[in-house]
Amino acid sequence: MAQLIKLATRLKQALVIALVCQLSACSMLPTDFEREDSHAFTDTAQTRLGQLAKQMQSKNPEHSSMFLIGEGTDAFLTRMVLMNMAERSIDIQYFIFKSDIIGKLMMDTMLERAERGVRVRILLDELTLDSETKAILFAMDHHPLIDVRIYNPFSSTGYKAPAALTDTARINRRMHNKSFTVDSQYTVVGGRNIEENYFSANSRSNYADLDIVAVGPVVTDVNEQFDIYFNSPLAIPSFVFDEHKHHKTRLAQVKSELARFVESIQDSDYAQDLRSTTMYKRIVNGLSGQDEALIFQGKAHVIYDSPEKTLGKSELETTYMIAMLRPHTEKIAQTLELISPYFIPGDEGTKHLTDLVKKGIKVRVITNSLASTDGILAQSGYARHRYNLLKGGVELYELKPKAKSKASRSLKRSAEAKSALHAKTYIFDRKEVYIGSFNFDPRSALINTELGLVCETPDMASYIAAELFDKSVEQAAYQLALIDDDVVWLEASHDGQVIKHSVQPETSWWRRFNLYLYSLLPIESQL
Repeated sequence: MAQLIKLATRLKQALVIALVCQLSACSMLPTDFEREDSHAFTDTAQTRLGQLAKQMQSKNPEHSSMFLIGEGTDAFLTRMVLMNMAERSIDIQYFIFKSDIIGKLMMDTMLERAERGVRVRILLDELTLDSETKAILFAMDHHPLIDVRIYNPFSSTGYKAPAALTDTARINRRMHNKSFTVDSQYTVVGGRNIEENYFSANSRSNYADLDIVAVGPVVTDVNEQFDIYFNSPLAIPSFVFDEHKHHKTRLAQVKSELARFVESIQDSDYAQDLRSTTMYKRIVNGLSGQDEALIFQGKAHVIYDSPEKTLGKSELETTYMIAMLRPHTEKIAQTLELISPYFIPGDEGTKHLTDLVKKGIKVRVITNSLASTDGILAQSGYARHRYNLLKGGVELYELKPKAKSKASRSLKRSAEAKSALHAKTYIFDRKEVYIGSFNFDPRSALINTELGLVCETPDMASYIAAELFDKSVEQAAYQLALIDDDVVWLEASHDGQVIKHSVQPETSWWRRFNLYLYSLLPIESQL
């Protein structure tokens, strides 16, 4: 009996060891394949976009020219127009890419341009990549001019659970960068992912976000960033994945399916929204889709984390975006204005912001309210610091869920619709402004990789600050205050009165209870 027990124990140990080895093998990044490096084209000055960029840069070629896009339909039209004008290349890098109305319209256009000789490079993080989108992309990858790579995949087998269990440290680190560049001449950088609620295409919930379209020297730096990530050992070519070979003969079918989808939505609500925009009307009339008053010129710096951050390298070992931001934040003398959907300053950040106030610097923050946010966990990380921020003199504003703006055009069709903040914009002394993917939270600072532009353009910085803080914040957001040492939410009514809320407005007791429970969890460093 003792020998049987001993034998059973050894067999159990062997099975456990075998299982762990199998799980580890599933979770490891594949390495046994030949990688072909790819780089941005540098000889695109004679393309149509190159000529347009040259025209825009004629007055001061050393500076970059930049155009702001806040409205979702305009952001979508801009991407579609740029792709339709592409002659040499389209480079796309995103954290989220869904095969909804937005994603399918874009993939159809990518295929059409590839058929006309345009090289298409697509780099996507795998965390939210669903099976339908992956199947379309893997079929597209069989086109000779389309190269799809997946950043930091769980495994090449498609199984996510083993990697999540055995390689948690790596899997926890994601590529949050967002860039869209055509012909190495025009680039779009900002907070938007490729999904319908980032482009005012969802009738129930949309994000208020901000993109910056740029030409000039800054595009070269965005190209360099893209190449570094695209050629990183963490960017795995699609052909490495087991599933890829199953889509070898599906390219023609995918083309046909996408074409039928495009035809089917020609009279959709969103198509009508697009056709009703000022930008669309300017485009079809042969005019520029850009409002000259919103074009700014100045020095722009591309700042981003090194891909080595994904491998767990520290700030001392590789480049972190927060280090590249410091030269701009350390010289703030008058105002710091922050717009961040997930605002989680932590103890250290709270002390830093309140210390700025003590120095005479005005600090103002716009973030989501509990009613508008899509992330209660993130909101819990912010809520626990709200009192100390207010006590230290930081001005806090929380977006109302029903805030109506040009960024939520399609929401007018639905009484249940709501808006949520998603823009990540930081304004320093109204002289410089950061626009990109970086949230004011520990995950952006220390875990995920991020990308953005710092623009030394006082007219742009002042314009954004005036639009968001001076003109619309009182109607679009609740202002927080301390009254009798309690946090309250102040709402400006249309008749000039101020309504005081002692609990978080437009929320149920159950939502507030969940916020309280989450605030007890020791997970702030992961938010």
